[in-house]
Amino acid sequence: MINTILLSLSCLGIALLLGMIVGVLQTANHKVIVWIMKGYAELFRGLPIVITLFLVFFLLPEMGVQVNSYISAMIALSLWSSANISVAVRGAIQSIPPTQTEAGMALGLSPIQTMRYVILPQAIRRMLPSVIGLMSNLIQSTSLSVLIGNLDFLKSVQLVIERVELLEGLSIATQMYTLVLAVYFLICYPLSLLAKRMERVYR
Repeated sequence: MINTILLSLSCLGIALLLGMIVGVLQTANHKVIVWIMKGYAELFRGLPIVITLFLVFFLLPEMGVQVNSYISAMIALSLWSSANISVAVRGAIQSIPPTQTEAGMALGLSPIQTMRYVILPQAIRRMLPSVIGLMSNLIQSTSLSVLIGNLDFLKSVQLVIERVELLEGLSIATQMYTLVLAVYFLICYPLSLLAKRMERVYR
């Protein structure tokens, strides 16, 4: 479970940084940059997470980059999460009234300063509910990393079930998977409630 939480937090940290950059660039005045950033977002949002996991896991070694299953899962999930965060960032920025940008420019701020000091602080408050909701989905999606051999919570449970069946001839699958359900529920449900609460507060 610790491995699963660490993977989720690592992916979220990378995704927040990358998603903020991509999201801001999607609102730039340069059409080529906007086209590239939107293409990035649509590509990784459109691909199933499993496909992204397999692409990273098998493609990087072909390119001469040797990484283990944990790093492969972190890269793939970060790409998927950053694409979703970038859309939330873009939507939050576009929801800020244009008068805010005009006010910043009137105070003598450059476009970058206006984005940093005027627009982003307001946009971050509006995108927080979406990001928290995404974190819940991210924690659940880490279970897919078992397909490329990452030892996460679900994989550990499967190993315990197989070991008990092999050594003792007992089937404990129902009990163990009920435990998995309970753990994921206890982690993700409070996040869902928090996201709904913040959505009401910042509406």
